[in-house]
Amino acid sequence: MDIKGKIVLITGASSGIGEAAARLCAARGALPILVARREAELKRVQTEIRSESSVDCVAISADVTRATDRLKIADTAQHYGVSILVHSAGITAHGRFEHTRPEVLEKIMEINFLSPVYLTQALLPAMRKAPGPKKIVLISTPSALHGIPHRFAYSASKAAGHAWMESIRVELHRDHFDTLLFCPGYTRTALRSSGLAADGSVLSEPQAKNARSPEDVAERLLRAIIKDKRIAFTSSAGPLLYYLCTLVPGFLEKRLRKELESS
Repeated sequence: MDIKGKIVLITGASSGIGEAAARLCAARGALPILVARREAELKRVQTEIRSESSVDCVAISADVTRATDRLKIADTAQHYGVSILVHSAGITAHGRFEHTRPEVLEKIMEINFLSPVYLTQALLPAMRKAPGPKKIVLISTPSALHGIPHRFAYSASKAAGHAWMESIRVELHRDHFDTLLFCPGYTRTALRSSGLAADGSVLSEPQAKNARSPEDVAERLLRAIIKDKRIAFTSSAGPLLYYLCTLVPGFLEKRLRKELESS
């Protein structure tokens, strides 16, 4: 899939992987539509993209968890048509199952699963309007492949997204839609300092030592889009987890129990 000249709508575009992907898309000749809650940061990214590249970009300040904002995004997108939709907005949650408050689980499911589903439904008319093949991308995680201790809400929300993407990949095939589950490993973003603990407080955890830069991850994302990948990873840990949970789930569970006991 050649992205040059394509309209690419990216949520969570004011920082992290979403911002890096938007910049890279513009550098490759695509027109990005930026969506994020933080208007000031969104305008900063829009201004910088306009100064760095020869393409324009559109910025929509919106909260994807709100139905009215999703309609606003869809109304704006209808004027352009959208060939590639990248769901990058997301949140993590860390904490044991028995200690996690219901509102924490509900918020994680709302942001990571329900909002991408509802926004995609709203954007289907704008995407059908675009010529040629269409791509729906979910920025996921290897943690969606198997439930991870202390991460059950995050794992469950992303796993639900995987099942949804697999369903629409078949349903929308005749309309020339394709899907990509992109599962990056540790990335230098604010995920660990903006997620939720079991009691609903904001996390404050150090960055993983082996975390990749958002720019590196965005490069791998675009490569996966262009090569029409069904699922893509950025480290060997993702494919390893994929094969372990499929071929030797008992062995994987023993490893996870040992890690939990030693933590």
